[in-house]
Amino acid sequence: MESDSKIIYCADAIAKYGDFIVVVERLGKVKGWALPGGKQDSGETLTQTAKREFMEETGLDLDIEGVLATRAEDGRDPRGKYVSTVFIGKASGAPRDEPGKTRVIFLDPLKFQEHKHLFIFDHVGILEEYFSYYK
Repeated sequence: MESDSKIIYCADAIAKYGDFIVVVERLGKVKGWALPGGKQDSGETLTQTAKREFMEETGLDLDIEGVLATRAEDGRDPRGKYVSTVFIGKASGAPRDEPGKTRVIFLDPLKFQEHKHLFIFDHVGILEEYFSYYK
């Protein structure tokens, strides 16, 4: 079935902060744990989007080391046709919540299984793919 909804390009990031993975708890309309990320602004590369969104949501700098995948599956995000490139890297700096929007969480990879029910959209699948490559 052909969809006539507009494609929205996004970037998400999986970043290590020491031994932890940086995730955020979304506090807005869509509530739950997620990878830091968001929509691409006009004139911006996806790399720039990943770094900007990561800083806005966590207060941390993102040093990108590579790309895990691009996710474009139908239904991956109930809000519409969101196509997201998932970057991997390292985070540095002092964490800061985005007031009213996000709370920064440092996820111990060894405790991922006990927290996976808290993640929204397809972020559990993205993290499972990441952990299958980077144990």
